[in-house]
Amino acid sequence: MPISSEYFRDVVLREFKFLEKEFDLKSTPCGPKDEQFTVCYIGDTIQVIVEGISWGENARVAIGSCIGFENYDLYDLVKAKTGEYPEFESVITLDQIAQLPQLAILLKEHAKPVLSGDFSIFQAISEIVHARAKSFDDGVEHFVI
Repeated sequence: MPISSEYFRDVVLREFKFLEKEFDLKSTPCGPKDEQFTVCYIGDTIQVIVEGISWGENARVAIGSCIGFENYDLYDLVKAKTGEYPEFESVITLDQIAQLPQLAILLKEHAKPVLSGDFSIFQAISEIVHARAKSFDDGVEHFVI
């Protein structure tokens, strides 16, 4: 059963409340009005976007600086920090709303330096993104994790 954009937003605001309390980010409307399943958090230097994707099947967290938003995926940040993608019930087994608490936990556990304005991990994330993109460019299928 499809959920409403209001319900999605309410759950995001509840689960990601720590961004406002601990990192002084402000939730703001973002993008065009048709992006109803998107909540943006903006601070002095950092932007976090929580969005519903895949027509209500999945959720995603993107991070980046306020200048030239990099749109890095939270899963790539976790891999850059730990060397591996997160292991827990994933997108395949959880619905969009059930993913939000887990994404909030991952963000809180792995992104504290970034949320505090330290973007030194961005180079490592960029390398992960470029390796994945390159795996699609050479005509040979590669599985990059």
